[in-house]
Amino acid sequence: MSLTNKILINTQPHLEYLGEKISIIGAGMVGMASAVSILNRRVTKNLVLVDAFGDKVKGEVLDLQHGALFLKHPIISGGNDYEATKGSKLYIITAGVRQIPGESRLNLTQRNADIMVKLVPELMKHSPDALILMVGNPCDVMTYVAWKASGLPTHKVIGAGTTLDSARFKVNLAKKLNINPEDIHAWIIGEHGDHSIALWSSINLSGMRLQHINQQIGTVEDSEDWIQCHKEVVGAAQAIQELKGYTNWGIGMSVAVMAKAIISNELNVFPVSVNAKGKYGIQDDVYIPLPAVLGCNGITDIVDLHLSEKELTALQNTAKVMKEVQDGVNLGSQAHKCNCTRCKKH
Repeated sequence: MSLTNKILINTQPHLEYLGEKISIIGAGMVGMASAVSILNRRVTKNLVLVDAFGDKVKGEVLDLQHGALFLKHPIISGGNDYEATKGSKLYIITAGVRQIPGESRLNLTQRNADIMVKLVPELMKHSPDALILMVGNPCDVMTYVAWKASGLPTHKVIGAGTTLDSARFKVNLAKKLNINPEDIHAWIIGEHGDHSIALWSSINLSGMRLQHINQQIGTVEDSEDWIQCHKEVVGAAQAIQELKGYTNWGIGMSVAVMAKAIISNELNVFPVSVNAKGKYGIQDDVYIPLPAVLGCNGITDIVDLHLSEKELTALQNTAKVMKEVQDGVNLGSQAHKCNCTRCKKH
């Protein structure tokens, strides 16, 4: 008789509760920051890491497993085989290449698109009903590429969008007001990048709109220079990269919050990359960040913002820029093609 049988009297077969499986594709700095944040928030008890570098991801998995005791002992696994992701509820894609010094943004976009059009169909083979949360850059365009390559409906393909940008914006505003950033309501929309739009018209503290008090807020004419709060958001990633070489913790923590909203069906609002066709006068299938409700079925609603004329024009112009970038991406023969309703419509 084994030691276990001498200590424990088994009365029923052991059933292991794994919960909703989340698979993170890419075990680099952002992928690992997302993994640690998800585990710390107890988002899932079943986390899978997949990376092309097998030894690296196995080391990361082993390292995390050694700390699992302090996290209510979740199941943490991984490797370089997509088979491990089978049955996932959510795919978080952080995989991609970094920009080479002197490389154009479009060239970087194409190199990452080449990865996505091969990667995404493979993931769908193992978990055809999973949702996709795209984190890889350029995030908005990669979300569009993932949608085209997956065959999923638009509500199940989501980009991290400007969730982190909006958090940075709130922090900057709160510092200037000397209050808790959780009490500030403010959005960055339009693009995760240089063409982001700060919605100055709707920023409020306890329902009190800042623009009603300072009509020049967010403009170059404002003597208090509130526009600097947005400028710092636009330059935040570059500033961090110049100091430490990459960004990871902020985006990792924001990914965990979005993942929890999806897995737990919390129905929170996040400024995520969504297909904006038919919204705000946008007539093309272009993915741009807009406030949307996230739950277990993906994007359930898109908030109908009351934009100022200036903000609406800026959003439409950003959509045109994103459309031009999307049109410049060659999806090759990997884009999803079948006889499904979506493909028949396009």
